[in-house]
Parts: sequence; C-alpha cells; structure tokens
Amino acid sequence: MDGLVERKKKEIRDRIIAVAGGLFNRQGFESTTMDQIAAEAVVARKTLYNYFPIKEAIADEYVRSISKETARETSEILSDLPDTRSQLISAINNRYDWLELNPELCGIVLRYRMKVLLQEPNHKFESSGTQTLIMNILRADQERGKISSDIPIERVFGIIEYMRTAMVLDWLKDNTRVNLREETVRLVDLVLYGALGKQDNTRNYLSLKKE
Repeated sequence: MDGLVERKKKEIRDRIIAVAGGLFNRQGFESTTMDQIAAEAVVARKTLYNYFPIKEAIADEYVRSISKETARETSEILSDLPDTRSQLISAINNRYDWLELNPELCGIVLRYRMKVLLQEPNHKFESSGTQTLIMNILRADQERGKISSDIPIERVFGIIEYMRTAMVLDWLKDNTRVNLREETVRLVDLVLYGALGKQDNTRNYLSLKKE
C-alpha cells in the first residue's frame, strides 16, 4: 500500500511540474499563477501548496528535470572524450543551449536557490543532472589515479560549482560581455591547472597525473 501511495504522489508531483513548465514556456513565469497550475494539473489548490509552497519551487524542479534530461544525452558522449578536461567542458557546456533560450527562468531559479541557502545553510537540494555528471567525472578520474587522492573530490566539485554560478550570474547581467562556452574552458583550466597554467604541471591544483 505504501508503495502505491508513493507512486501516486510522484505522479501528481510530476504532473504539476510538467504542467507548470508548459505554462512557463507559453506565457512566461510572471504571468503564470499557482491557480492556473492547479487548474491545468487537475489538483486542488491546497494539494498544490502541499507539494510546492511557492511558484519558484516548481520552477526549480522543472529546470532540474530539464538538466537531468540534458545530462542523460551528454553522458552518452563522455566516454568518447580523451581526458578529464574535455569531459568537464562538455558536461558543463551542453547545458547552455537551453539556458540561452530561457534566461529569465534560469535567473529566477538561480536566485531562488541562493535565497534558500542563505536562509537555510544546511538545506540540501537534489543534485541537478549537470552536477551529477561533474561529480561522476571527478570521482571516476580520482579512482583511476588521474586526480590526486590527497584532495577531497567534494572540494574540487564545490569550487567548480561556485565558479560556474558566478559565471552564469555575470552572463545574466550582461550576455553580450560573457561567452559561456569560452568562460567554461577558462574555468576548467583554472581548476585543473591553477593560475600558473598547464605548462607547470608540478604545481597545478589537482596534481593531475600525466595520461
């Protein structure tokens, strides 16, 4: 019985997210109301608020679902790439096609996540598809000995996420001055090789072993 209840809850949750996503795409985030979402998802208004207290929380889940879908497509090509650098660049860059088409929604979601973390420092968001890809790449290469085992991989991931967030915020402020794909290459090189660059492999941050 419990399993059936949980499946039903998931079905309702997924339907709310899908309906809201469709409304956001058709008429924009600001023009979409919680009442509209409830009506199109065929759920009571109270039920909607039991699942999602505010509209931004639904948008966050919708964007996360898009990220997971993109990550599944990206993961299929990662094994064909030769090294950590190219895999990380691909994992991050493949997310930007959708972001560039949906800057308003991405900005709303990013600000929502930052607000939640400021109010609840211990809050744990479910990993996005891109975040999962990045962590999997880092863990796998550390297990293969390509990344020094002396460095906590969570710390490396945290640095990438912090820099990636700052880069996207800069792009949202003025997308004419920030090229996301070029900045991603700079970000990955800075994390993997440090400010000294690839030429000095004896001092790079990750102590990457030669292929």
